Amino acid sequence: MSWLQTQANENPQKLFIQEGEKYSSYINVFRRVQDHSRAFLREGIQAHDRILIYLPRGAQMAEIILACFEIGAIATPISRKLTKSERKAVINIIQPRIIITNWDGRKDFHSIPFPLTCIEELPGSSSGCSNLINKFEKNPDDVCAIILTSGTTGIPKAVQLSYSNFETSCSNWNSFLQFEPTDQFLCCLPLHHIGGLAVLIRALLYGFSVNLVEEFQENIILKNIQSHHVTIISLVPTMLKRILDLNRGIDVLRSLRWILLGGGPSPEYLLDICIKEKLNIVKVYGMSETCSGTFGLKLLEEPSNKFYAGRPFPGVKVWTENDEIHISGPMIMKGYVGEKDANDTHNSHDLGKIDDDNLLFLHIRRKDLIVSGGENVNPIEVEESLMNIKGISDAAVVGKNDKEWGQKVTAYIVSIPIENELLHSELQKSLSPYKIPKEYIQVSYIPRNELGKIMYEKLQSL
Repeated sequence: MSWLQTQANENPQKLFIQEGEKYSSYINVFRRVQDHSRAFLREGIQAHDRILIYLPRGAQMAEIILACFEIGAIATPISRKLTKSERKAVINIIQPRIIITNWDGRKDFHSIPFPLTCIEELPGSSSGCSNLINKFEKNPDDVCAIILTSGTTGIPKAVQLSYSNFETSCSNWNSFLQFEPTDQFLCCLPLHHIGGLAVLIRALLYGFSVNLVEEFQENIILKNIQSHHVTIISLVPTMLKRILDLNRGIDVLRSLRWILLGGGPSPEYLLDICIKEKLNIVKVYGMSETCSGTFGLKLLEEPSNKFYAGRPFPGVKVWTENDEIHISGPMIMKGYVGEKDANDTHNSHDLGKIDDDNLLFLHIRRKDLIVSGGENVNPIEVEESLMNIKGISDAAVVGKNDKEWGQKVTAYIVSIPIENELLHSELQKSLSPYKIPKEYIQVSYIPRNELGKIMYEKLQSL
């Protein structure tokens, strides 16, 4: 029996997915998912076939993903924001049996040599196929989803995740947070990202509801929390900052049972605000390859450990080799598409160390390090110092190739007009001279992906 079938049998009328003012119970979702899965069977889709899902974020995408799980097909949701060349590269990696999109998305797949069906046409295709029988029986080790890594440069890798990966990960999170049947998890991370998909599956396994928000807008997030029974939210640092900056943002966030914070380093000033205002922050460290977070830290319980990423969950083993963090356990991916099996072990390539209390401390990722005049510069440290200057609302720091310095520390800033001399004097208060940018470029915005991560390759085009 599938995860969805179990909930539809045990809690048929209970709320499962809320999207805006549209409410769907478990039985409502199950019936629509059954229609989709019968349509897939009629299209000849079988267990282990890969289905590329190119739909707007929201309930429709969730239901197509769940329909894949019903028949044992492999759900591969991708972002609608990929460029034409990125889409082509991803399709070449995935080699899907079929592409599911909508009428609006069809135009993005001209001359693609794979079958394509629009979701608007799916319900009709199930007519007359009552004789089709879904013979799929779930094997915990079967791959059920492929998630693209959320890198900000280059072609993402395709991460294969099994039913067992998700069940282990969700069980760990339940042990750590103690989900309640009355919880509502506001999901503002995309379902094509592990941070969004994991929320959907946690709700499915533990019987609480999901409030799906199509796109992150801080005002809408705040309104949703105020208007509905939201108890948990998952955010990245830039999202949290934007909510905190709103009028009553702190008060509204204080009402939540848990605020999961991950997806990148959290600036010290942001953590200090959360501690001061008693926000129930849970620092999270994980990635697509580990089927979401594998480390957690409840900030208010251990404010003195605010710089740490957390402790590993049960069954997670962690060690370092050449300062790189290696993680092992049953939630580790099956492997990247087209590459050898991971064998339950993953090298994150993040730099860090484990202390005597089993706490993980993260250093900067090696690829982000700036080497200027022979000195190592952490761009995150410089960005934090810039953000502490009054008038600067956003910042990104990179190393530009330079004949004299090797790499020149360069800052892109979104701010009111500020003289470079003033910036320099302010930064001298917190940074060594070699860390202070040698060039400041004022821009109207910092390009970020859907998770708030800076898209460094796009900065120079501004």
